[in-house]
Amino acid sequence: MVRHVKTACPLDCWDTCSILAEVEDGRVVRLMGDPSHPITQGTICSRGRRLKDRLYAEDRIVHPLKRNQHGWERISWDQALDEIAHRMRETVASYGHHAILHAYDWGSGTVLKNLNQRFFYQLGGCTETVGSLCWDAGLEAQRYDFGEARSHSPEDLSNARAIVVWGRNLAVTNMHMVPYVKRAQAAGAKLIVVNPLPTDLDGRADLRIQPRPGTDGALALGVLKICRDHDWLDHRFLHSHSHGWPAFAAFLDTLDLTDVSRETDVSTADMTALAEIYGLQGPVSTLLGIGLQRHAGGGNAIRAIDALAAATGQIGVPGGGVNYANRAIKAYFDQQALSGRAGANVRAFFRGTQADEIISSDPPIQVMVVTRTNPVTQVPDTRRLVEAYQRIPCKVVIDQFMTPTAELADYFLPCTNVLEDEDFMFSTMWHGYVTYIEQAVQPRGEALPEWEIFARLADRLGFGDAMRRPLEEWLSAAMRPLEKHGISLETFREQGTIRLPLDDVPWADGKFLTPSGKFEFVSDVARQEGQKAHAEYIPPHEPFTSDASVDALHPLTLLTVHPRTSENSQHRDMPNVPEIPVVEISDELAKLRGLENGALAKLWNDQAEIMVKVRVVAGGHPWTVKMESGWWGQGVTTNHFTKTYQADFGRQTAQYDCTCEIAPTTR
Repeated sequence: MVRHVKTACPLDCWDTCSILAEVEDGRVVRLMGDPSHPITQGTICSRGRRLKDRLYAEDRIVHPLKRNQHGWERISWDQALDEIAHRMRETVASYGHHAILHAYDWGSGTVLKNLNQRFFYQLGGCTETVGSLCWDAGLEAQRYDFGEARSHSPEDLSNARAIVVWGRNLAVTNMHMVPYVKRAQAAGAKLIVVNPLPTDLDGRADLRIQPRPGTDGALALGVLKICRDHDWLDHRFLHSHSHGWPAFAAFLDTLDLTDVSRETDVSTADMTALAEIYGLQGPVSTLLGIGLQRHAGGGNAIRAIDALAAATGQIGVPGGGVNYANRAIKAYFDQQALSGRAGANVRAFFRGTQADEIISSDPPIQVMVVTRTNPVTQVPDTRRLVEAYQRIPCKVVIDQFMTPTAELADYFLPCTNVLEDEDFMFSTMWHGYVTYIEQAVQPRGEALPEWEIFARLADRLGFGDAMRRPLEEWLSAAMRPLEKHGISLETFREQGTIRLPLDDVPWADGKFLTPSGKFEFVSDVARQEGQKAHAEYIPPHEPFTSDASVDALHPLTLLTVHPRTSENSQHRDMPNVPEIPVVEISDELAKLRGLENGALAKLWNDQAEIMVKVRVVAGGHPWTVKMESGWWGQGVTTNHFTKTYQADFGRQTAQYDCTCEIAPTTR
């Protein structure tokens, strides 16, 4: 008998696709896009389809393992959990609960994953990793400007007369936005792409701008200065709905456009063309990526873009907005009801610098539990991180595959694939639709849901009652804020997908969540938190040259971007990761370095060196090298090249501030 089960993609992505799993005789035989989903409309990417491959992969681990002197041995769940609970009990008694580290991230973002944190909070507290490898600087930037990061509904893009895709390759990271862009273009909207790398939409763009990586803030400020100088401004908005414009306008007087052009490698003609878009051809919808704020001045860059859009009248109007994230979604779910943090004593280690914090910690970390992440391939400065992890006496990894992080562990606990779970999925990145996840098949082998693993551990540590409730109760508790909108768990299950009651156009009433109730060009909150009150340009941590032909140690910028066909370290070829990764370089750089398409080359900086295969591409900033993140091989990972730099706002890594060199090799 064939049945179709509605589920959702849990990967950390804008789209949050609804998926139909075709199940026959207790086995998933096919995954398809759900045609009833208003946004994803029946299509899914290769990452989503690969959830089935990961479910049945021969190399998936479905039994608990323990490391011994010869390698790994299979053990029972009882033995694994008894021994881990014993180590935790001893650690708390001897060192306190801060000696237990929960290293986690959001690589699998379903709602019930919040119960992972609940375990450690019910333990009394722990040390946990906080901050972001992705987007925290941008969230903080929009908190200063708007009070909260909010996005327009996807459907509102039809009202735009111009669309600026800034630092984002939509077809790779947000594929379901592309049809909305194409429909808007068909109705006459202009498309502008701002990105140092070639993107899939370049051929459709009316204007293509390729700034030097890390200089987006300077570019936005320069463009705004041109708008100000030509009086291409929305004076009604500036007078009635903004705070601090005169002071910020005075700051623009200090900018020299020739210096901006030199810094960004963008001509004044291109800056003027972009200024005309914002100042004369609105409404303009700006779609921001998360890569542009992985630099020293990443948060300031987003504040500068926010200011550009606000001053020219693109905020609170249909077809406008600076669309970065949609944090208004958080208000409709009570994640605290699941995580239960109240009263827990938590010590925080920043994800980007956790290695140094582990090495110097007091009390020292004695037990580490890793969930929903593969930090050895994701966190900057891999070598230092591995050194830190190796100092921890007991390491537990909960995963489905033997990742580089799991290879360092003492215990491997196998968890379920989303197709084996019941849950629900939403994202605070883009659209306001939430999808129910129905369990499609029974778990393989002895794999357990993560909440069950922690509930069994809690049983052994004496607080099992705090972790054990029927799933229906946990799900209902998380959805409680929706009850006043007439949405219950029962109706959610019946409908499969629900739309949250979000505004299609944020800030349309001119009321913002800032202290002034207005858009803030100048933020007292930022000043009180030790930041400059208004956007400014902060150059990258590592110096760069304006010409890769000059004599410099590492004159090129290395961008370690999201993979096209994988999600972070959930590699398409895992565990048979290709030994030689592909890097993309411009045709100008290829000629300068004597490299041809398909040639082998040596890529290096002061931290790492690997052999790569060259792919020569047209377009993009000429002195930028692209390598996909999540790769490992040759004894290193992508992040052996990156350093633990921090961005300006929040707890945000700046791993895109990374220089390198490339040259031909024959080995």
